[in-house]
Amino acid sequence: MMHFIRRLGNTLSLSRAFPYAGIRGKGRLLQLLFLYASPRKSFPRMSIVPLVRSVYNLPTDEAFFERYAVATQGFEELWQSKPRATKGDIEHFYQEHDKDIWRQAYLSCRQAEYKKKILKAYHALLAAGINRNASVLDYGGGAGVLVHYLAAKGFAAVDIADIPSQTLTFVHRTLSSSLRSIIAVDGNEDFGQQSYTAIVSLDCLEHTMEPLAIIKRLIAALRPGGLFVLNFPKETDFSTTHTRAAQVERDRVFAYLHEHCHCLCPFYAYRKRLYP
Repeated sequence: MMHFIRRLGNTLSLSRAFPYAGIRGKGRLLQLLFLYASPRKSFPRMSIVPLVRSVYNLPTDEAFFERYAVATQGFEELWQSKPRATKGDIEHFYQEHDKDIWRQAYLSCRQAEYKKKILKAYHALLAAGINRNASVLDYGGGAGVLVHYLAAKGFAAVDIADIPSQTLTFVHRTLSSSLRSIIAVDGNEDFGQQSYTAIVSLDCLEHTMEPLAIIKRLIAALRPGGLFVLNFPKETDFSTTHTRAAQVERDRVFAYLHEHCHCLCPFYAYRKRLYP
């Protein structure tokens, strides 16, 4: 009960901030309260567990959870088993395992904090007036939880981008019919200039070696007045996939965003300036 009360207080503190200000924002805030009250049962359309079950031929949810417990073991040991000092080293790591598919599927079904990130990104698109036919890019989208949810909510021009990995293969197998494009980030991809009305990047840049260069390319691909949603946490634990290089550039990433965008919510939502 105390945990829920604390969550309630934290949620109510959002009521004056984007995307929860105003009358419509209070309706979105109620959805967050519902999420905290019932994290396992809320927003079932967000879950990609059915997609995982289909790919791995699992007959029931119980079979999924049994396989999940096995599939996510040994993750840190695998990361530490080889040098991970270069961009190529890190990218290769995501081709060595399918753990992120299982982990993100589990979180999309069971964990309130993970669901909150997906729900808040969706709420930000609504609050910013992003039309469901507008072009949206999910950069670093992993196993596709966000794009899966956006497609379920009627967004019809959604792209996902990530490095070649088992998760991206999974997205190809399960979500190709729901997405406009699936982009392999290999250094040769082209997001174009002013191609997107909204770009979302959740929990991605902390795993990269050059987040500032990535942000510059993404902002160039965002249309003037477009929405940029970014979750780029500050990290101190580099024993797994978080990189020191990302943290070195983190302050410069947000400085660049403030230079080129209006801040709607600090460290979270930005609207690209109409004029440079």
